[in-house]
Amino acid sequence: MRYIAVIWLLLLWLAPTVGFAQNLRFATDASAPVTAKADKIIWQQAIGRADLSGAAHITQGPLSITAEAMHLLMDETGEAQNLVSQGQVVVLSKMGASAKDGIRRADADRADYDLNANVLLLSGNVRVRQNNARQGANVRAARLTIDMQTGLAHILGSPQNGKPARARIELE
Repeated sequence: MRYIAVIWLLLLWLAPTVGFAQNLRFATDASAPVTAKADKIIWQQAIGRADLSGAAHITQGPLSITAEAMHLLMDETGEAQNLVSQGQVVVLSKMGASAKDGIRRADADRADYDLNANVLLLSGNVRVRQNNARQGANVRAARLTIDMQTGLAHILGSPQNGKPARARIELE
């Protein structure tokens, strides 16, 4: 098994600009109520938009997103469609009912969450890690797209000091 992991990492190193990974899923619950907090919230119901600034925080079920600023776009029925978060974005997700299951954490400069497609796009200094887990993967990339249902992730690296683009996965 370890031999397969070494081959996988070697393949990622040889094809440095793009990688795919599975099981980077963040636990979500679309039926759970959405709670929003911030120092300042501007609600524009007529155009279906809410702007949050200053320690902005949105929680839905096991998923929590914090950032310096957020923009929530809604459809004509008031249902959330898209969430754009900017500035020190942190995405947290409980991975199970027990504390032993761990918490998955993603840090980025920006996050775009398409709530209809259930796809999260993280960009700028992306780092994903899982704490207190028996097994997990740590990811570093310039850009990461995650299908929140399946956990399939598209990882894109960034050039470092004039060297080719690199993405990094550490399996534990």
